[in-house]
Amino acid sequence: MKAITVNVDEKNSLKLEDVQKPLIGTEEVLIAVRAAALNHRDLYMNEQWQALKGYGSFIAGGDASGVIVETGSSVAGWKEGDEVIINPQLTDEEDENVFPSFLGGPTDGTFAEFVKAPASFILKKPEYLTFEEAAAVPLALSTAWGNTTVQGKLEKGETLLLQGIGGGVATFILQLAVRMGVNVIVTSSSDAKIEKAKQLGAIHGINYKKENVAEKVMEFTQGKGADAVIDGNGKGSIESSIQSLSDYGRLLLFGSSSGPIEKEQIENVNYLFTGMVAQADLEAALSFYEEYEIRPIMSQRVYSIEEYKEAYEELKEGRQFGKIVFKMN
Repeated sequence: MKAITVNVDEKNSLKLEDVQKPLIGTEEVLIAVRAAALNHRDLYMNEQWQALKGYGSFIAGGDASGVIVETGSSVAGWKEGDEVIINPQLTDEEDENVFPSFLGGPTDGTFAEFVKAPASFILKKPEYLTFEEAAAVPLALSTAWGNTTVQGKLEKGETLLLQGIGGGVATFILQLAVRMGVNVIVTSSSDAKIEKAKQLGAIHGINYKKENVAEKVMEFTQGKGADAVIDGNGKGSIESSIQSLSDYGRLLLFGSSSGPIEKEQIENVNYLFTGMVAQADLEAALSFYEEYEIRPIMSQRVYSIEEYKEAYEELKEGRQFGKIVFKMN
C-alpha cells in the first residue's frame, strides 16, 4: 500500500513509498483510510522530535476517518463497513517513564491506504460529516475539549483570550467556547483570520503585529482581564498571555508553534499544560459536537497523498485557517 513515512532520527525524511499492508491482532480493526488530517505534531516528527529519538522510521499521521474492512476475532460491537474515526492517542495510561503509544509516532499512523487500530480507540463517524471533515476531528477536538472543559472548566459568561487563531485546535476551541456561551477574544497577525474568527462568534480580535494584546484585553474587559487564556503559540505570546489574565484567571498552554517557552517566562505563574483527553472524555466531546452539528473549519485546499510536501509546507508556514486534510481513497 502507499504511505507517507518519516524517520524521526533524520531531519526532513518524509517520503511516499510502498509498504506492507498491516496485519491486525485479535482486538484490532483494519480501516481503509478515506481521509487523514495534518497536525503540528506531524511537523515535529519531520524535524527530528527529540522525544522520539531512536524510534527510527514509521508511517506518519495521527488523524483519520475511514471504513472498517476487517475485525479481529475478539472484537465486539464493530463490523465491516462501519464508518469510523480514530483516537490517535492509543492509551489512557499516564506513565512519565514511557512514551505513550500514539498513531504517527511511535506507532505506524494514518497517512496510508490502510491503518490498524485497537477497537477500543475508535469512534463512530458522525453521519452529517464528510470523511474529510471527520478526519479533522479527533486530535483537535480532544485537545480543545481538554482546554475548554476537562481542565479549562470554562463557564457561560466568562471571557477567554485565545492566542493565535487559525490552527486546527484553536478553531475547535473557538467553536466549543462560543457554544458554551463564553466571550472569546482572539489574536492573530492576520486581519483576514481575525475577521473569519469573528464570523465564527469571536467578540473581538487583536492583531498582535499592530496592537498591544494585554492593553486591548484590558480595554475590552474594563480593566478586569481575561478569566482564562489559552495559548498554543508558546514563546512569542506567553508574556502577553500572562499580562492579560484577571487576578484569578487561569492560564492553559497546549502548544509552542512560535518556539518553546523558556522556564523563566513562567516560573512565577500558575498554569496548566494541556493535551488530549481520555477516551471517555473524547466520546463526551464528540456527543457535544454532534448535538450542535458543528463542522470543523477546513483549509481551502484538500490534498492528495501525492501532494504531501505542499500540505506540510502550508502548515509549516501557518497559511491555513482550520485543518489541512488529505483525501486518501
